[in-house]
Amino acid sequence: MSQHSYTRTLTNGAWDAEVSSLSRDVEAAIPGEPFTVAVNGVDIEFDFTSALTAGQVTTLDSTVSTHKAGFPDLQGHKDRKIAEIDQRTTELIGQGFVYAAKNFSLSLPSQSKMVGTHQIKDNPALTYPLKWNTKNDDDKYDITDATDLGNFYLTGFGTIRAHLDSGTALKDSVRAATTVEEVAAVVDSR
Repeated sequence: MSQHSYTRTLTNGAWDAEVSSLSRDVEAAIPGEPFTVAVNGVDIEFDFTSALTAGQVTTLDSTVSTHKAGFPDLQGHKDRKIAEIDQRTTELIGQGFVYAAKNFSLSLPSQSKMVGTHQIKDNPALTYPLKWNTKNDDDKYDITDATDLGNFYLTGFGTIRAHLDSGTALKDSVRAATTVEEVAAVVDSR
């Protein structure tokens, strides 16, 4: 059999519908040449029962490359990569931050608590030490004074900022990409 393989990635993961649609396009472009189609989620392989002529291969290549329904263009690849970077950034922030050799939460409620407490850190009505539970509530940390609270706050938000900034640097690389291959080459190894 004559095999022709292509790497295609779908924006919506609807392989069944897209393979059916693309198969109809190939059948119309190369009539009378029986083939089977195999996919693995990324690659699509057309396996013809007989060898194709050079002209038929050119027609097949053109048909596959111009088939647009469901397949992302460059911007679609960029959008997906940026969403993946955002997801990883969220995961990293979800791991919390370390202060005084203890791990603390950076959940949205914890961030709100940190901001609110930091805003009143110098208020004489705030008594120290403040007891702050660790991320998994397996321990606590006693914040001794306004300076310690300020350092705690800056460490937490510095951690968030570092994750956001590293994500932005990756997204800048994606935004600057001019080909699908350049987008694919951006690897989030954080």
